[in-house]
Amino acid sequence: MTFVTEVYILQVTDKKKGISTSAAGRKVLERLARIGPFVPASLTVTRTRCGNPRCRCAREGPVHETALLTWKEGGKTRTLHVPLELRGEVAQWIAEWRKLKGIIDRMAAVQRLFLQTRKRNVGKPSGSS
Repeated sequence: MTFVTEVYILQVTDKKKGISTSAAGRKVLERLARIGPFVPASLTVTRTRCGNPRCRCAREGPVHETALLTWKEGGKTRTLHVPLELRGEVAQWIAEWRKLKGIIDRMAAVQRLFLQTRKRNVGKPSGSS
């Protein structure tokens, strides 16, 4: 994936945080500030029988739909039931996580290019490019 083919160095420095980046990097940081709540996980919706012998699903009735949030923690897969009324919100958290991963990848690419450009310009007079 190619993000930037040419960068014009415009050094932006935040004195409080000591941030040095290009104009493209500043745009990425602005996108980062707009990220909402996120969760690095997967949401799956499955149909299953509940196990209650008196339930309609034990006979030939429709099975129950259940949503599960799944993630890795300490090398183990963890699962959590997601209530019906929270499924949309949890799906949005996962979408925000995917956006965040894209922003992280974009920032890494921009910063590498920024560093390469600054490295090439070290020692050059300030008027040359």
